[in-house]
Amino acid sequence: MKKAKAELSKSDRTIERIEEKFLLTKQQKTALMKAIDKRLDHDEFYKEEVLSLYLDTDNYDLAVKSLDKPDFRMKVRARSYDVPSRSKRIFFEVKTKLKVNHRRIGNKRRLVIPLKDFYAYIEKGADLEEIARKASKGDTQQLQVAKELDYLVKYYGLKPQLLIVSDRTAYRGKDDKGFRLTFDENLRFRTDNLRLEKGGDGEKYFPTTPDPKRSIIMEIKTMHAMPTWFVTEVDKLHTYPIRFSKYGKIYQLITKRKEKNV
Repeated sequence: MKKAKAELSKSDRTIERIEEKFLLTKQQKTALMKAIDKRLDHDEFYKEEVLSLYLDTDNYDLAVKSLDKPDFRMKVRARSYDVPSRSKRIFFEVKTKLKVNHRRIGNKRRLVIPLKDFYAYIEKGADLEEIARKASKGDTQQLQVAKELDYLVKYYGLKPQLLIVSDRTAYRGKDDKGFRLTFDENLRFRTDNLRLEKGGDGEKYFPTTPDPKRSIIMEIKTMHAMPTWFVTEVDKLHTYPIRFSKYGKIYQLITKRKEKNV
C-alpha cells in the first residue's frame, strides 16, 4: 500500500453509505463501462490487489450470523491495498451493515496503523489505544475506534481466520464524488499463512450463481440514491442487486469441505 493512500483525512476514516452488489459477466461489465465511462473518474484506489484478513471466533460466529441474513451484520478485518511491508500502514476496521427500508446502509470505522503494530496487538496483546495514539498523534476519533475494536476482539475472542484477495478496479462519479463503483475479480483465499506481507496467492473462488459466467462482483456505494443514468444502464443488463458476502460464501465452502472429511 502506497504511503499516501494510508494517510486519509478524518472524514475518510469513518464512512457511512448505501451499498448494493451485483454479479456480472465480463461482457456485461464491458457494456456497462462503455456506456458510463465518461461519467466516471479513477478512484484513489483505482487498480489494486485488495487483501482482507478477517477476524472471527474459532467457530466463525460472525460469519454464521451474517449468513442468517439479519438486519444488522458486522465484520472485523485488517485490509491493505497492495502487498504491504511490515512497516507500512494498513486499515484495521469494523464494518457493519444495517437494513433500513429495503436499503443496506454500510458503516466502516477504521484505524490506520503500521502492519507490525497490528501484529503486536493481535499476537502479543499490545495496547491498541496506545498504538492508535502514536499512529494518529492523539486523534480522538482514532482513539475511539481503537476502543471499539479492542472491545470487539476481546469480547468475542476474535483472531485471524481467513485471508481473501481480489483484483479491484474502482471509480468515482465525476459530478458526484460520493458515488463509488468497484469491480472485484479473480477472487482467491487461504486459511493458513495469514500474513498480509506474504502476498495475494491463494485458492481461487468462483461465485456460484444460476449463471456461472457471472464471476465479477460489482458494488455500488453512494451517499444518496443511485443516479438515474446508472440505474438506466444497469437495467439494460437485466441484472439485479443481490446479497453476496465474499467472506460468508468462502466460509460456506470451507465448512462443506470439513463436513465431507468428517
